[in-house]
Formats: sequence, structure tokens, C-alpha cells
Amino acid sequence: MTALIAYIIKSIVTCGALYAYYQLALRNKKIHAYNRCYLLAAVVVSLTLPFANLNLYAVESFASRPAAAHPGPFVPAGHIFYWCIGSLSFVLLVVMFSKIAWIYKIKRKGGYIKLGHIHFVETGHETAPFSFLNNLFWKEGMPRDDEQGEKIFIHEMTHIRQKHTYDKLFIQIVTCIWWMNPFYWLIQKELNIVHEFMADAACIEEGDTGSFAMMLLRSHNDGRYLNPSHHFFNSPVIRRLNMVAASNHTTHKFGRKLLALPLIVLLLVLFSYKSIAVKDGTPTIEQLEREQKLQDEKKAQEGSKAATTWAAHTYFIRYRYWTFM
Repeated sequence: MTALIAYIIKSIVTCGALYAYYQLALRNKKIHAYNRCYLLAAVVVSLTLPFANLNLYAVESFASRPAAAHPGPFVPAGHIFYWCIGSLSFVLLVVMFSKIAWIYKIKRKGGYIKLGHIHFVETGHETAPFSFLNNLFWKEGMPRDDEQGEKIFIHEMTHIRQKHTYDKLFIQIVTCIWWMNPFYWLIQKELNIVHEFMADAACIEEGDTGSFAMMLLRSHNDGRYLNPSHHFFNSPVIRRLNMVAASNHTTHKFGRKLLALPLIVLLLVLFSYKSIAVKDGTPTIEQLEREQKLQDEKKAQEGSKAATTWAAHTYFIRYRYWTFM
């Protein structure tokens, strides 16, 4: 097993365990700031923990024999595998950066006005309103002074103020490079929902939950606001409505947060092994231990025999001495 494949497997196992804990203990709990940090930390830990090794125990691994030489040009299968991984990662990164370029193309086309540190861009594109970094893209003709427009504006401003775009860029880059890890895709989706929870909570602070729930349920296909297919309404509405109506009290909040640390320690111990390569005909660790035990027993028997012989010899000398006396 090559070092890269071993790293990928360890990373998937680590990320899968941390994501499973999130699903069991943290998902849909009103600890949004912690959940945001946890999901980001799960990605960082899964990228770094496989490098940590305390060499706590040994594991045997059978060494592969060197491949026979092939006449003529030959490309090893491992090189093809790495090339495929790198090529797909490169394509995904190109797609990501092309989308970013598309966003700034909309900004250049529509122009912007500065609202403090915010670049406010009015555009007729159907995906508006949305935010990216410090840019707020607003739908042309959509008022901001009525109740629903104001809540949507606060919602997008919360994304900007809490710098959610940086989270998205980080997890997107990681997913593009390590696309073979399925849990990165799941964490990316879950992190987006946590961002929505946080922005929804900011809207509710400015008004009652009922009016915000109505805003989520209503579509504005009459030309006033948004198309029903807009991402604002396509995000998991049921989960967002349940979160709006959920109690602010989370049972065992401290315990839910704290128990993630023993899980990380357990994963660290799991990966803290020393691999011992064993070739064909080479004794295994168990065989070496049995042989050492037999040698120790043999030495003990020889020592006991030598002691008995010395005692008999001493007795014989003493007997001869007293006889001659």
C-alpha cells in the first residue's frame, strides 16, 4: 500500500468518524456557532491527523516483491492512478474558479455602490439576491424597505458579516483536491445549511418567528420578489422551519461539545502504529515472541542445571575433605 493511499484511507476514516458523531450528537441543535467550528475542524483534523504517529504498537505488513522488468515503454499502474486523481482535482478547481469569475463578471456588468465596507450590486440575474465575500448582489426592482425585503437583506448581510464565504471557499477547495473522500461533500452540504441557520437566527432577532416562517413558505412569482426555484427557497425549508420553531435550550450542551475530544484521541491512538514489513519466509512477530520465550526457558533450565551441578560438586569436595581428615 502506497503512502498516498494509506493517507487517503486514514483521512476518510477520521472524517467519517467525526461526521458520524456530528450526526448523532450535534445535528439540528441550536449551537450553530459551535457546529460551524466543528465541521471546519473535522476537515482540518482529517487532513492532519493521519500524519501524527506515536508508535504505540506494531502492525505487520507484507512487503511486495519488486515487479519484473518489462521490455519496451511501460507506465506503472500507480502513475496512471495518481494522474487520474490529479486530473480530476484540477478540473474541479477550474470549475470552481470559473464560477468565481462568473460572479465578478456580474459585478462588473452591473456596477456597484459602496455601503460602508459592502459592495452593493443590483442585477437582473435570476440567482439574486446572494452574497459573496463583501459583495451583496440584489435583485433589480426588489424593494428593501418592506418587511420581507428587509429580512432577506438582513439574511444576506449576516452571511457577509460572519464571513461565511471563507468557509465555503475552504471546504470547496478541499473537496476539489480530495474529491475521493465522500464525507467532504457531506460536510460541505451540512456547513451550508448551518450558515442558513445562523442567518435565519439573525433575521428572527429582528422580528417574530411567524413572519419569517411565512417568508420561507411563500414564493413571489408574481413579479414582486423571487422565483420559487430560487436557492433561497430551495434550501432545506423543512429543516429551517423546524429550527426556527425549535427551543433555544439544548440538553447536555456541554457534554455534546466535550465528547468530541475523546473521539479525536481514540483516532490518534488508532493510527499510532509502527508498520513492520514482513517478506516471504520472514518470521512474524508472534513467531519471534515464541522463539524468545523458548530461549528464555532454555536459559533458565540451563541455569538451574548448572546450579545443581555446582552444588553436587561442592558437596563432593566437602565429603572428600572430611573423609581424609
